[in-house]
Amino acid sequence: MYIALFVAAIILIVMFHEFGHYSTAKLFGMKVEQFFFGFGPKIWSFSRGETEYGWKAIPAGGYVKISGMNRFEPVTDDAHGRLFHEKPGWQRLVVLVAGSATHFVLAFVLLFAGLALFPVPRAVATNVIAAVEPDSPAATAGLQDGDRIVAVDGTATPDFDALLAIVSDSPGETLDLTVDRDGREVVLDATPAEVNPQGERVGFLGIRPVGDVRTTDYGVGEALGQTISGDYSLAYLTRANVAGLGQVFAPQNLAAFFSSVGSDEPRALDDPSPSSLIGAGQIVNRAGQEGQLFSVLVVLASLNVVLGIVNMLPLPPLDGGHVAVLLIEEAVNGVRRLRGVRGTRWQMDPSVITPIALAVLAFFVVLSGAAIINDITRPITESLQQ
Repeated sequence: MYIALFVAAIILIVMFHEFGHYSTAKLFGMKVEQFFFGFGPKIWSFSRGETEYGWKAIPAGGYVKISGMNRFEPVTDDAHGRLFHEKPGWQRLVVLVAGSATHFVLAFVLLFAGLALFPVPRAVATNVIAAVEPDSPAATAGLQDGDRIVAVDGTATPDFDALLAIVSDSPGETLDLTVDRDGREVVLDATPAEVNPQGERVGFLGIRPVGDVRTTDYGVGEALGQTISGDYSLAYLTRANVAGLGQVFAPQNLAAFFSSVGSDEPRALDDPSPSSLIGAGQIVNRAGQEGQLFSVLVVLASLNVVLGIVNMLPLPPLDGGHVAVLLIEEAVNGVRRLRGVRGTRWQMDPSVITPIALAVLAFFVVLSGAAIINDITRPITESLQQ
């Protein structure tokens, strides 16, 4: 069921992206010849007005054909005055950016829906000790793994935040720790260090807490606020994915990724290697089967953000590459106008753009193929089970 949901979501994401280009082109009076899902041989189509809509055999994306985007293709007589390259630069910019913008709109809607409709999991640190650092004040005091610190100097510490607040404010002071150890109450004296490992002058015990997951239910207003500025906001998700993509495309990480393809070693949860749509589908299916519907929507929102960011990279044939070419042409022609040059507008030579576009396309094809192999042979969901 969730695989089918994921496939339907991908189709919606692709078509909404193309609708961004389509709707803005129509808004500015450009002639839109085709609006298709997929590539290759045509399976089914119909025409309404001057636009043909349909489905093609290879479900690897979608496209909108706007008259005049390719200046070397013939155009019909009724398209003159409505060609893409005849329109003002700002209108062409809006059309080019509109596709990627739809991904952020969808991400916002998905995040808001998740926050408003489903319990939101939140990781919290408990007052139970997972590990005691060797040679630390906690080790000297006799604290052990599994101890639960229920009070400090008589003040209850129901969670790690309450414990941390007291300890941080007590550098060098001896504290009475009330500990629940296997159902028995034990009182231990501990003196927090005066400086933590980061060199800050705060009390430091040297314990690692056990983590727990709790859920929060948000009302509509709270959900909207969280989507705008909270821990699950679109801005936070965008920053996190920009940082993640920076790690993915770091040369050393790409080299490690390609060398790991075909390996039998399981993937680590913090592995910065790229995932394909198959990997994303595996995570959605796993989360859905476990009833984590909020997580399903967050994964879909994150996928939209990644697609929106990658599409705007200034590399042809991506939308960002077309934007880069447009901005360069407008800048050059602006300088020419200031110098009094009249006549034919300067255009970037396609022989310069085409090799770059082919190289970028080849890179993403190889990267996607390797990511698919990796996701099939070393599913990230196996790491989630560990």
